[in-house]
Amino acid sequence: MITPNPASLSRRDFLTRASVGAAAAYLAPSAALAATTPTPAASPLASTAAFTPTPGFGKYEVSFLEKWHFDGGDASPEQIRYKYTPEQMAQVTDEIGLDLELTVRKVGHITPENAADELPVMAAALAKKGRRISYLAMDTVRPTEPHWQNVLRAAKKLGINRYRHRGFQYDLTKSRKAQIPTFTSWAREFAAFNKELGMQAVYQIHAQPRMAGSAAWDLDMILDDIDPKYFGVAFDTQHVLVEQGLSYLNAVDVLAPRTVALCVKSFRWDVDPKTQRNVPMQMPLGQGFVKKEMVTDVIAAHGGPLPLIIHIEHFKLGGELYPSPFEQRKAIVAAFRSDAAVLKNWLGLAS
Repeated sequence: MITPNPASLSRRDFLTRASVGAAAAYLAPSAALAATTPTPAASPLASTAAFTPTPGFGKYEVSFLEKWHFDGGDASPEQIRYKYTPEQMAQVTDEIGLDLELTVRKVGHITPENAADELPVMAAALAKKGRRISYLAMDTVRPTEPHWQNVLRAAKKLGINRYRHRGFQYDLTKSRKAQIPTFTSWAREFAAFNKELGMQAVYQIHAQPRMAGSAAWDLDMILDDIDPKYFGVAFDTQHVLVEQGLSYLNAVDVLAPRTVALCVKSFRWDVDPKTQRNVPMQMPLGQGFVKKEMVTDVIAAHGGPLPLIIHIEHFKLGGELYPSPFEQRKAIVAAFRSDAAVLKNWLGLAS
């Protein structure tokens, strides 16, 4: 059992509150979406048979990022014990009804050095449920780092041909502009290898001053003349809106030729009790500042459907993301299914 944290809910209390009752409150849809958004309380906790796959998204490819909910978190003993087996991951992916963005990181679901052995097992388990790995979420930043090329070779053999780059970071003690040529050089090295192997990297926009690309204009400069088929942009609704505010359409326009994927999540502003600063707090789709129009604006600027990845970190407490034990997964499954239903509504596909 995880040792209770006096500054927040204990692990046991959190899991109790995150079941039927808390999930229903957390996921309560707006009136406009009530007819198309399932409520988590619709099925008893013990019943997984009640979950059926989300209806198809037609021409849209939709997946979800697993992150700490299922992949063992920060690899501490109390977190790693909850890492889902391939069979469990396949089960929960099928219950959510979407394909999977799998973490292959130093503290991910699969570590880079073990990818050649473990990726085929995960892919096979998902295939038995009719699901697949849409992207690998990697933590590689520089092309000189170990393992990443072997990870991609192993992925390619399985038909996985896309991965998410971790993103470059500015040294805040130096000129931002002066660092861009170095980032461009690194991006070109990734793109060259991707082209040779037949892979595509996506660069997800992240907010914060240290994150290169958060301004949109700098990301366009970093990627320069690189073909987005080999290194493109994963436009992120929350991070762009946090950084750009009312000017988010400028980022949509600047990055449209490079945008090859859309990471979907929402937020509201809250006050950090420690710093007393405004910080974005993630919210379920349909309950935050990210609206349907932002998603459709990005798709329209691209000129057609994009792969979409739901990136919401559900049930965060005090800024910390907790794993969801397999036996108590009902609330997190319902949360992702609710997001999927809202997204389907936004895309005009709700029945």
